Amino acid sequence: MNQTKEKQKYTVPALENAFSILRLLSRNRFKESTITEISNALSLNPATCYRLLRVMEEMAIVRYMDEKKRYTLGPYLVVLGERAKEHLDYLLIIQPYLESLTKETQMTSILVNKINEQKLAIVSKAEASDFGVTVSVGRHFSITDGSFGLCLLAYLDEEKRAAILEQNPGLRTYSTDEIVRIKKECEALKKRGFHITYGEYIKGVCGIAAPIFTEGGKVDLSIELIGFTSRHDEEDLQEKGRLIKEAADEISRKLSGNE
Repeated sequence: MNQTKEKQKYTVPALENAFSILRLLSRNRFKESTITEISNALSLNPATCYRLLRVMEEMAIVRYMDEKKRYTLGPYLVVLGERAKEHLDYLLIIQPYLESLTKETQMTSILVNKINEQKLAIVSKAEASDFGVTVSVGRHFSITDGSFGLCLLAYLDEEKRAAILEQNPGLRTYSTDEIVRIKKECEALKKRGFHITYGEYIKGVCGIAAPIFTEGGKVDLSIELIGFTSRHDEEDLQEKGRLIKEAADEISRKLSGNE
């Protein structure tokens, strides 16, 4: 009898805690933090937190600011980030599409990557030069946030999708009726190939996103155009939706090896 074996999960507490510290310091609210602030935010023993920070400081992945008595991200992370960009081939493939979309639409374009079951991060961008929305690479969102999140949420199995929506981990909380509506929006997105938001998540900001498919039909990436509702009406976004879908389809063919 064939049995599906669950992937064994290994834990290394020191490594997990060190990475939690880096994630915390990457957030604007905690970008310069004391040991007490870090240990409280992560529920870490202060002595353990101190030892980890000293080792991380020696590795230049955190920096201690003597004048402020605070820790911040270290310079060696810049080196690692640049090397990661060089090694992640899909970024090299997708970046020209972001720049082309921004030039054609005068909207900021972003690439969003799924980093775990419920979280996404902006991993690349091309910002509109005049009165465009400014974004930060590395900013985290919930999979329930915005058009870019819906692009990934739509391709989860229904049970997992419902569980995430009921937890309300993102910018909005959802009623039972809204969860039903989102399920319908997910099905509509699959047929149309893109999704539009118009101020529902962040007042005054609109977005159009499309999913990107990789090998085996996996969807861990999406691209989005972001702008201000004062500059783009909903009819205009429909046409831009077709543009972003065309770009996403081309990228998908390249990443899945069908081109």
